[in-house]
Amino acid sequence: LVADGWHMGTHALALGGAALAAVAAKRAHGSTSFTFGGWKIEVLAAYTSGLLLLAVGVWIGIDAIRALTATRTVAYGEAMVVAAIGLAVNLVCALILARAGGQGHAHDHGTAHDHGHHHHDHNFAAAYIHVVADAFTSVLAIVALAGGLWWGVAWLDPAVALIGAVVIGRWAVGVLRNSAKALVDAS
Repeated sequence: LVADGWHMGTHALALGGAALAAVAAKRAHGSTSFTFGGWKIEVLAAYTSGLLLLAVGVWIGIDAIRALTATRTVAYGEAMVVAAIGLAVNLVCALILARAGGQGHAHDHGTAHDHGHHHHDHNFAAAYIHVVADAFTSVLAIVALAGGLWWGVAWLDPAVALIGAVVIGRWAVGVLRNSAKALVDAS
């Protein structure tokens, strides 16, 4: 329940940061203050989202290990309701982002630094990966909580949280790697 709450909080931060970065990048486009336009603002937001996602993954892993080593009382029914609501919110957000598909994000990076067809919207991708990761962990939480509620398998919740932490960590590292390459203009 706590992990899902943190996920929803980071979800809101990631999407809010992505939206703010898109607005800031659009304002910066064409400004002489930004040599190559404002597109790196969005890449920086993606990198920040990746860091946040990685931190949450590490935190979930640590919390899961603690839960495996110490018995905790879990309110399975209430936690399943919260996880289901979180899943619904994440699925709606993922659908909205999938429909947007990065559309409406077209801008010229300037002739001095043309990325051509190699440009990838790291900000959009990071936001999408963030909500997909949140949805994935909500599904894992529901399965684990159901196992605890119906079969008394209390260890399943922290074990599944560890799996979720590893998957989130891998996704976060991918976002970090891609956006870091763009930030330093790696080829």
